[in-house]
Amino acid sequence: MKRSFNRTPGIFFGILAISLWVLVSAGMAGEMITADGFAAMTGGNKVIARDKAVDDALRKAVEQAVGTMVSSDTMTESYKVIHDKILARTSGYIEKYKILSEGPEGDLYRVRVQAEIGRADLTNDLNALGLLHVMVEKPKVMIIMDEKVGGLYGTTGSESVGQAESTMMEKFINAGFNVVDPDTAKANITRDKALRILEGDDKAAAAEGLKYGAQVVITGKAFSKNAGGKLYGTNMQSIQATLQARVIRTDTAKVIASKSATGAQAHIDEMQGGALAIKEASEKLSDELIDAIVKQWSGEVYGRSQEITVMISGLVSYRHLAAIKKMLEKETQGVKAVHQRSFVGGIAELSLDYGGKSTNIADELAARKFTGFRLEPTNVTPNRIDIKAILNK
Repeated sequence: MKRSFNRTPGIFFGILAISLWVLVSAGMAGEMITADGFAAMTGGNKVIARDKAVDDALRKAVEQAVGTMVSSDTMTESYKVIHDKILARTSGYIEKYKILSEGPEGDLYRVRVQAEIGRADLTNDLNALGLLHVMVEKPKVMIIMDEKVGGLYGTTGSESVGQAESTMMEKFINAGFNVVDPDTAKANITRDKALRILEGDDKAAAAEGLKYGAQVVITGKAFSKNAGGKLYGTNMQSIQATLQARVIRTDTAKVIASKSATGAQAHIDEMQGGALAIKEASEKLSDELIDAIVKQWSGEVYGRSQEITVMISGLVSYRHLAAIKKMLEKETQGVKAVHQRSFVGGIAELSLDYGGKSTNIADELAARKFTGFRLEPTNVTPNRIDIKAILNK
């Protein structure tokens, strides 16, 4: 087997079997995986055993990559297909590798390798076999839009017909998202809070979304108006609509995207024409917002570094915080950097550059035995972990 393969992954974008869209950027580096391989030293022959151990390590590296992209049920049900079609051509997915350590261990020869796996090729083949079930799901979405059809019957009055929310909800559902029913959400939001959300209060929008288990809140305004009287020689009127919307992550209150779109319709009735113009603009806007959200989430699927906020309360000593930081920096796989944002009154805020799911970090912190204390996760979302330090009795 050759020691390295140099290829530049191209852009792959498609709708997967579970409707999760995946974007692999051109030139994106492959996933780095460390794996151990073993082979028996028959007759004491180290050379042959070494080659077999390298092959075993590289196969296990590819198997690990497959495991992050395929559901456990599918791995079990389709084990033979994955083994015969994917693991049998290990070299096709290895961009390059290096041997970290090697040597005899009893009757076995052990080799540890660090391999760079080409995700684009692996994704294509798994998708072609109908096996690709990415572990990160699309986020649940809440949509809150302020809508007005203006200029009714030649007056300055306006009326809401709910067209923007219903159109956007339909588009997101068809794209495979779970959507909070807007009517249910609005019925339980106070008027003051609704106004704050619609006026751009990202924290208020995030807090409301969390109540309904939504990872993303889309909020904005839609407005339609007569563009200048009747069209020449007819009773038809030119109606134009404008939509503006922001996408907010509920766990961090950060804005993922801010987009706008327009629509136009000729209609004899201002109300119906306005609704149709808003529908047209909503369809355009929804496509752009779905693309923005999918790109954000696909970064987590493919192990690219993301920012995870870790809030730790109940700390009685800075030494406890130092122990936690050391564990995250030195002993937690996938953590590229730990940034301390603050430490005030026994509460610390850390920011992690991490190439994985926040639940993995929460699991490791909860299982770790620290000297004098333990950690208990109290809230875990895709980009934030809240943890309480509890002294040992």
